[in-house]
Amino acid sequence: MKPQPTNRQTGSRSIPPLPPRRRRVIAGILVGLVGVLGAILECDALRRPAPEDPAPGREVAHQRARPPSGRTPVPRPALPQASPASAIPAERPSTRAETKLVLTQIKAQKYVEEAYPAWRKAHPGMECPRRLIELNAYMDDKDDNDAWGRRMKMQCGTASSGGTAFKVISYGRDGERSEDDIRFAQ
Repeated sequence: MKPQPTNRQTGSRSIPPLPPRRRRVIAGILVGLVGVLGAILECDALRRPAPEDPAPGREVAHQRARPPSGRTPVPRPALPQASPASAIPAERPSTRAETKLVLTQIKAQKYVEEAYPAWRKAHPGMECPRRLIELNAYMDDKDDNDAWGRRMKMQCGTASSGGTAFKVISYGRDGERSEDDIRFAQ
């Protein structure tokens, strides 16, 4: 009988055994992973969803029945069906027009409540700027246009009460003096 070669004779190195503490840590990790995998499989998280039925309520011969999972399916209530002839499209308010209105109101308010008082502090002795666009440096804006692209108007001067009156006006969507005008005054 021929003697078996030892590790030194074959040239391979032997791996030293792991310390007991490290073995317990690795065993704990493996047990934890097996537990997590078992929980995932138990709750069917890895199962692919069944394909949608193109025509609900119709039986198709080639569909596979779902395997019983021990759970009782909850019946879903039927939704009312409207015939296409009686379907009325829902009217959606013009959100773009409302957005433009609100943006213009905010800009006019910033001119009156933020930019004009800051301009007055920076220009003592002056009551009014020559143009509305001079106030843009105090409110981080690039132009004096409303949301419809038209220049906003400024009215500034001595009020009947003796103080300074400052007003910003946008003629609104139609660009003419009408009830849709936006006015903001101090």
